[in-house]
Amino acid sequence: MKKQLSQIPIILLGLILLLLPTDFAQATEKSSFIVLAADVFELNLDFDTTMDILGETRFFSSRHNKYVGGRFMVHMGAKSEESFYVGTFTGIVWGKSGFLMNWEEPGLQSFEPLESSVSTFAWPFGVDFNLKIGGFLGISPYASAKMMILRLKLEIGDEDFSGSVFKLGFDAGVRVSLDFGSFTVTGGAGLTHILNGEIEFELDDVEFDSKTSGSSPEYFLGVEL
Repeated sequence: MKKQLSQIPIILLGLILLLLPTDFAQATEKSSFIVLAADVFELNLDFDTTMDILGETRFFSSRHNKYVGGRFMVHMGAKSEESFYVGTFTGIVWGKSGFLMNWEEPGLQSFEPLESSVSTFAWPFGVDFNLKIGGFLGISPYASAKMMILRLKLEIGDEDFSGSVFKLGFDAGVRVSLDFGSFTVTGGAGLTHILNGEIEFELDDVEFDSKTSGSSPEYFLGVEL
């Protein structure tokens, strides 16, 4: 099962490449373009679970860190001659959030925190509303549904334990682009809401309960190709 989940991002990339027009040079001018960007997804996910490991043991997360991921997006419906148009997009977004997993025997003793992380692989598909101002500035509010794979990794000593779950979500935000003629810079920000925020990871038959604490912000900056 874990091997199958790890192959999903590769399969999705293949599907996206199939969406690209055959005459790419003409398509990028009239009907589609690619956004390639660095992406930071600040996953608001907190762990707090108690289990029996030779006695009552509580695990809870703290000190979240941001890691830079990536974004490969195909935008379709571009019309260079119009100042406003509605388009669609799909692609792959990936990133990682790191944190410390604290653990203790409540009322007895605490242990050294464990290094942990949650990697995110998302396949959004949505719609954007594109406004061009003066042939230089582009403003594009967007909304999309997201299929997401979340993978928890926990480091205990020299061993790594991991488990993956599949979730659905949706996001909304705005993308801004600046056309300098020979190249276009683009960036944006949005919020992702994961449906059913109660998330349970299973690591070698041990279940770790987590819960989203509101929507998760996302920021990206890159270029249009």
